[in-house]
Amino acid sequence: MYSIRNKLNFTIITSMVLLLSVAAIFLYVRVAVQVENVFDTSLFDKAHSLISLTELDEEGLEFDFAEEGVMLEFQRDRAPQYYQLWEPGSDLLIKSPSLMNQDLPKFGIALGQHRFNDLELPDGRAGRSIEINFMPRVEDEDEEDEEEHSEIPAAKPITLVFARERESLDATLLAISATIFGVILAVLMISSLFIWRLVGSGLSPLRNLAGQVSEIDESRLDVRLSHSGDQSIEIAPIENQINYLLERLQSAFEREKRFTVNVAHELRTPLSELKSLAEVGQMVPEDAAQVAVFFDDVGDISGQMEKIVTTLLELARSEAGLLRSDPEDIELSSYCNEIWQHAINGKNNGKTLLRQVPEDLVVSTDRAKLGMILTNLFVNAISYSPDNAEIRIAAEIRNDKVVLEVKNTSIDLKPEDILHMKDRFWRKHKTHVGSGHSGLGLTLVEALAGIMKLDISLKLDQQKTFMVSISGLQPSVRQSP
Repeated sequence: MYSIRNKLNFTIITSMVLLLSVAAIFLYVRVAVQVENVFDTSLFDKAHSLISLTELDEEGLEFDFAEEGVMLEFQRDRAPQYYQLWEPGSDLLIKSPSLMNQDLPKFGIALGQHRFNDLELPDGRAGRSIEINFMPRVEDEDEEDEEEHSEIPAAKPITLVFARERESLDATLLAISATIFGVILAVLMISSLFIWRLVGSGLSPLRNLAGQVSEIDESRLDVRLSHSGDQSIEIAPIENQINYLLERLQSAFEREKRFTVNVAHELRTPLSELKSLAEVGQMVPEDAAQVAVFFDDVGDISGQMEKIVTTLLELARSEAGLLRSDPEDIELSSYCNEIWQHAINGKNNGKTLLRQVPEDLVVSTDRAKLGMILTNLFVNAISYSPDNAEIRIAAEIRNDKVVLEVKNTSIDLKPEDILHMKDRFWRKHKTHVGSGHSGLGLTLVEALAGIMKLDISLKLDQQKTFMVSISGLQPSVRQSP
């Protein structure tokens, strides 16, 4: 595990150190180059001032800067400056008194060129020099002195080396570097403090989110994450997904609780009946006829319990999204007759099925789920219609979809009952026992229809005819022969 805050702080501060260091080095180099250029320009100007005081006349070379009392910087004992001049080769012409018996280094350059060099001055200080190769200025004469003018010796190239200390340059560069890097260091320290606080402030929504999540357990699944003020676009998806997850968890827990309560509620009566039958069976163990009736009742009650549990499991699987539709081609007319035979189970109390389904109509749907839907509809129609009644089933194609309708004459349904017939465990008569109905049939029908993308509608007309309409069945391109 690691801290996002610490990692962000380290990454941001390290990046700033690198970037600001590069910027500081770049700035220092640019400023140092400019300062050195200014220093070298002063050397260059000073050297040219010496050159301007060098003249060639009939008496030879004259160096006006070498006169006593002129340019004292070359004569003083403390922090002196230096110069030295040579003719071609190594013939020394003149040097500053400050050199005494020492010489300045000469590297040799072409005429008209100059060169800067760092060196150690004779007094041990760090210095910088400029070397220039030039032609001396020749003294101009009047026309009447042409004869004397011809006696001026030929000019020869002269090499001048001028040197001075560079301590002032180094001190300036040191002050510049200390200023730049000091400012950078101060900026880094202040920025690090701000970054630490800003990152902590920026991550506070995550801390709040974690705090809210930590307070949620299985007893508080109805709690939803919330925030005050504007929500960030990074945190909003996390909060929404966690809230969505909590909704699903709450729904799943509620389904489990509802399933448990429903099973307990629906199995309580048949279990009580089984207990009563067991007590009666113990009282008359020798009565074979009574024992046979006892076992018949036990079988009926067990079948009722099995049907309740199976239906509740199917509903739970449907609500959890575990059921899928697997369509196949079904000849609707024969399949309706097959489901009818299974529903009446040999006991129809004189009720018959009137089919109005085209013989060649083939639909593409899930066979098992359509069978469960039709079984529940037929069982309801048989149970809640008068003796010798006709149960009608009709099918037709409307707007390229097959509409299936199951009708039966009701006994005591009222229009207001239609609103509740899809509710779980709803019964017309709450105290009706032993009917084999748990009040889950139409609930399961609607759940299965949703999986198959079908629409279920219930109607009760003025003639007390109850109709369940199933729309959305897909006709198959294959028709029966």
